[in-house]
Amino acid sequence: MRSNGDKDRVEPDDIARLIAAAGRRPAPDGAVRESVRAAVEQEWLQATGRRRARRAFRWAAAAAIVATAVGLGWLGLRDGTSEAPAPVGTLVAARGAVHLTSASDRGPIVAGSRLQAGTSVGTGASGYLLLTVASLDLRVGPGTVLDLDRPGHVQLTHGRIYVDSGPEGDAHEPLVVDTPFGRVSHLGTQFQVVVRSSSMWVGVRSGRVSVRERSGRHETLERGQAAAVERGGAMERMAVAPYGRSWAWVNTLTPDFPIDGRPLSEFLAWYVRETGRKLQLQGPATQAAIDQTRLSGSIAGLTPTEALVAVMATTRLQYDMNSPGELRIRLRGVATHGN
Repeated sequence: MRSNGDKDRVEPDDIARLIAAAGRRPAPDGAVRESVRAAVEQEWLQATGRRRARRAFRWAAAAAIVATAVGLGWLGLRDGTSEAPAPVGTLVAARGAVHLTSASDRGPIVAGSRLQAGTSVGTGASGYLLLTVASLDLRVGPGTVLDLDRPGHVQLTHGRIYVDSGPEGDAHEPLVVDTPFGRVSHLGTQFQVVVRSSSMWVGVRSGRVSVRERSGRHETLERGQAAAVERGGAMERMAVAPYGRSWAWVNTLTPDFPIDGRPLSEFLAWYVRETGRKLQLQGPATQAAIDQTRLSGSIAGLTPTEALVAVMATTRLQYDMNSPGELRIRLRGVATHGN
């Protein structure tokens, strides 16, 4: 190093002499070379492709596992854009293999996250989702491809959804479900839509829905009615029980119903609404016992039937479901004589 006034500099000849004097150095082993290569590559990625690399990693991760549960928090995958789309709903809970992508890049999608227009939903064979959309309860079953494309509107490409607009008389917002076979609009309802490769099926548990197939044919369905629409446009009406196997998947993941401090009558009303059954009470004494019973504890995480078993075990009442579509309640020890 040579001094030049107040500044120091190294001359090229000096560097050459130092290198020659040092002699031949041993070649670094493979681990060192790989470490240096990785460090250089990482620096290059950070400088030239941070966003692109992160997006590629997310899609690769999605191929291996689409969601991880932490309590009720579920990791969603988002794809970033510069503008924030309109809010269309909220993620309430999820279970199993679930994949969500959003048009915005605002962190992970977890329970309680607001969902925005452009959000796409995909579920695997074990996947279930519970959402609110247009203030309605929307449940998504396994093997479903669903797009929340704008407020009050969803596109169901494949799979099944269940919509509950709340008890009759409650105010509700409109929701339109578009499918490859036609359009379904709720008119204050509990209903499900199932889309397969060659047909669509719509069943109504309560209230009414409007079904319009692609050619324009229109049908209004009420409780206990269903319609099948084939790919060619043929529509067939049929009867469907509002309870039973075709509705069983709906209760795999349900909204929480806090029971602590609430009357048994409210729990029973919730149960029959969730299962499509009718409540039958044996005599005025049974009604009085129900009115006097208040509950404590929690049924969080239980299906409606599991909750019924747990709750009724703490009361003076017993139930049976031997009559199709009915939940019968009576005082313990009282023989059954009709309803």
